[in-house]
Amino acid sequence: ASMAKLYATEVAQEVIDQAVQIWGGMGVVVGSTVERLYREIRALRIYEGTSEIQKLIIAGEALSAAEVEKAAE
Repeated sequence: ASMAKLYATEVAQEVIDQAVQIWGGMGVVVGSTVERLYREIRALRIYEGTSEIQKLIIAGEALSAAEVEKAAE
């Protein structure tokens, strides 16, 4: 789940960053669709753990899986 959240929110942020660049000043006008999406996507990256926390969770799960595999040998 952490991998999916991290990937989806990071890609969404890249897309909306590009949209803001394409729209220029109009992309940050309060009330515009691009501005609203920028705010919403930023919130998604923070909700239920920042991207950095998701990376820590993924790393912890990978290490746990490696320990289980090593113990099974």
